[in-house]
Amino acid sequence: MWKKYLVVGLGLALIVGEVKADANKAGAVVLTIYPGAKAIGMGGAFSAIGDDPSALWYSPAALGTLKGGILYLVHTPWLRTLVSTNDSYFEFASLTSSSRFGTFSLGLTYLTLGEVQVLYDGTDYGVTTPYDLVLTLGYGNRLFRSALGDLYIGGAGKVLYSFLIPKAILERMGQDPNSGDALTFAVDGSVYLRKWPGYSVSVGFMNVGPGIRFGDLPPDPLPYSIRLGFAVVPVYDTINKLQIAFDVHKIAVGLRDELTRGIEYQEGDSTYVVSGLRAFLIDAWMHVGIDYTFYNLVSFRVGYFYDKRGARVGPTFGGAVSYKGFTIDIADDTQIYEFNKHTDLDVKQNLRFGFRYTKSDFKLF
Repeated sequence: MWKKYLVVGLGLALIVGEVKADANKAGAVVLTIYPGAKAIGMGGAFSAIGDDPSALWYSPAALGTLKGGILYLVHTPWLRTLVSTNDSYFEFASLTSSSRFGTFSLGLTYLTLGEVQVLYDGTDYGVTTPYDLVLTLGYGNRLFRSALGDLYIGGAGKVLYSFLIPKAILERMGQDPNSGDALTFAVDGSVYLRKWPGYSVSVGFMNVGPGIRFGDLPPDPLPYSIRLGFAVVPVYDTINKLQIAFDVHKIAVGLRDELTRGIEYQEGDSTYVVSGLRAFLIDAWMHVGIDYTFYNLVSFRVGYFYDKRGARVGPTFGGAVSYKGFTIDIADDTQIYEFNKHTDLDVKQNLRFGFRYTKSDFKLF
């Protein structure tokens, strides 16, 4: 097994994600990792689609459109090119059920980059296996119907536990023994307008909470965000279904400074400082995706993920097979990561595998 080497004094938090740009001001970057195989196949453009349980992450209001009981599992061998291990994983699981009061969803997210060698001040202190665990409870329900469509509202509360290093190792290092893990919480909310088939719109906020603190270290803000989505369904009949979606996701940490003082933006060999709306758009994550489904049996997906400052730009691909309530999804976002575009690297495919079982006549109560 390959082992990563971690210099504690240079920042343990770097191992839990790959968020770049102004999002570096935030901690708990596990909260920014996109779950869902269909969503990834569509380039992350999913908040206005929201037709599987990963809507819990993208737009909890869209949960209100889901009926029956749904078991949903997504497995991802996580960024194997970057971490050079065979024990890095990102997992997402949820149980979702409709009721006469709306739709509830309980989700669990787990991220680990595997075994890490702890080196500090020239001494080897053994290994640790850092991980993040997020428990989320979400709810969505229809508020009213109108000529413009059905309006849904929803929200989610989440608890995050982040583990970096055992107390015993920290004590041997002479560090604060309580600085190796942290616990925090956050809330999401959204509204979702859908005229189906036709169009849908989602507006929401994510990860609003008190920040995350490891021991006596200064707290890091959570990656609180705003997310906007729009989707159209130009074709919808018993044989063919075509969905086209667009999303904008903006980490709002440091947004005031970004709009007033500006941000550095590199284009070619030149570096510029931009501010205002242009800075907002440059630093936002943009997504577009298309899903075509034939006879509700086979789906084909393609998308585009654009995060220029975060070095995540490129196409995504995916597909699914469905039969009698069972759906198997696969998605590939290997091409969005800059480090996968270097010819001197042994590139590993960044695949996501999803499984969904729906019992349409099940109700929670």
